[in-house]
Amino acid sequence: MKHVINRMFLALVVMACSLGVSAQDDVKEKVVQAMRTGNSKDLAVHFIPNIDLTVKETAEVYSRAQAEQIIRKFFNDNPPVDLVIEHSGVSKLGDKYFIGILRTSTGYFRVTFFLKKTETVYQVKQLRIENSKNDF
Repeated sequence: MKHVINRMFLALVVMACSLGVSAQDDVKEKVVQAMRTGNSKDLAVHFIPNIDLTVKETAEVYSRAQAEQIIRKFFNDNPPVDLVIEHSGVSKLGDKYFIGILRTSTGYFRVTFFLKKTETVYQVKQLRIENSKNDF
């Protein structure tokens, strides 16, 4: 009987962990899709209330509303064509990060974003859109 209870507990732990990964992947895909389509509103939905945002040479902590406006202007000036995630990992703080190349009608940009678990959801705590050092 003890083995059955241990197996049931282990199954519940595995299910809970997989749900966390699934939720994280879902947010990652929504962020990527919003960036691919240049939808600043859909992107900002996933920001923490005060996000660390870098767009080209400007870096600052902005409110979600301010960050959405800055991203909207960036997308208007640089209409996105595609975003390809090339690398992902986990930071020392346990946040998941993703690095990719955003192809726009004006050129290529390196994109990095960090997902942080806040209460029960994952949110973007930092987003960087920087000039790419090379055009593929």
